[in-house]
Amino acid sequence: MSAIGRNTHTRFFGYREAAAFGRELEDWLDQVARELLPHHPPAAVELFEDFIEADATWFGRADDSGGAIGDAVRAACQHWLQAAAACEMPADAWPGRLLKLYEGDEYGAREHLLRHAHLLLDEPAQRRLVAELEYRLEQAQSRASMTDRMPYAVARASAALTLLSESLRDPDILVRATQRLSPDPNPVQRQGFVRAYMDADRLADALVWLQQPWGHFEGSRQSLLAEVLERLGRFEESLPIRRRAFEDSLSVHDLERWLEHLSETDRPQARELARRLALAHDEPTAAAKLLLHLGEVEAAETRLLAGAAHVDGRNYDSLVPLAKSLRAHDCPRAETAVYRALLHGILDRANARAYGHAARYWSRLGEIAASGIALQPLTPHEAFVAEIRTRHARKTSFWAHVNGARREQPQPADFADDDDGDALV
Repeated sequence: MSAIGRNTHTRFFGYREAAAFGRELEDWLDQVARELLPHHPPAAVELFEDFIEADATWFGRADDSGGAIGDAVRAACQHWLQAAAACEMPADAWPGRLLKLYEGDEYGAREHLLRHAHLLLDEPAQRRLVAELEYRLEQAQSRASMTDRMPYAVARASAALTLLSESLRDPDILVRATQRLSPDPNPVQRQGFVRAYMDADRLADALVWLQQPWGHFEGSRQSLLAEVLERLGRFEESLPIRRRAFEDSLSVHDLERWLEHLSETDRPQARELARRLALAHDEPTAAAKLLLHLGEVEAAETRLLAGAAHVDGRNYDSLVPLAKSLRAHDCPRAETAVYRALLHGILDRANARAYGHAARYWSRLGEIAASGIALQPLTPHEAFVAEIRTRHARKTSFWAHVNGARREQPQPADFADDDDGDALV
């Protein structure tokens, strides 16, 4: 660690260098685990503990926006647990030392010490730790009731109990700790309870927290409720929930979740309903994606062309896969509509970080036009090109990409080449 320590004290690692620095830290940890731990576990424990306690140094010498330094500290915590478990020491020597090391955390990166406490402590030892923390939480709350101010100790004890509940796979601990602070848990907390009970395969307990509406999170509640009911084999109750979810979203994912547990005789009728709803849907891209999934290729292209003016080019994550799917299904006109929308979405917002992508869309549009395909009802390719050249003539960075005179360079996330004064994303 001395070499790493000298290195970090002589320079600061910026955003682009922090990932490599994080890998260097993890490489050192792996080397200790590989070369020292098998022969001298107590020495390995000391080195890992020194590393963890030096976390202020690692975080202070790097921009950890990407999380690489936090990942290294978490790895050190797991190595510490494994090394401690390999030591020939009385079992009661570890809980207090473990808790002290966790409580020294000022950066939120030592949670693996408790989340994976089972690597070192058996269940009785972990439950004694739970009892101690619950006592601390109760005492801290008693003191807080006299000051009308919730002390940091309350939140810290509650967080520690939450982590131990994961190690023990015991959601009851999570529920008790949460309800000490929030007697009427909010939907986000209820969702956490449900997922924890599902992970522990305690489905009946999960259902308890799914009985009341969750307000803005109602969609999540319905999805979890259906999943729990399915795992219990109660499909007559889950299928109506899955159908409503699909009818509300018309997404391929929700359709498949509904079809999954339908009988073979009921699936054709459900797919026909999906086709009719897609044809009537007012959002052309969602309708086209669903129709393509149903094998209705001609209907998908017709629907997309009819609503081409309403395709929102800002929806990059959904439009790019749709364009690729349309190409695979030999739908060049619909593919043209999608790439035109994407191009407008980038250029109209002067999103210079995406000009390289826009240039590729421009090239693909040229390929389609050169094939001689009739684009009606879309405007001719020549008219579209003339419009773009006139409207965005001053976007020199984009045209440099188009002409192959500029390679894409990574840019910081907060900056863009606003070369004609248009609004940025």
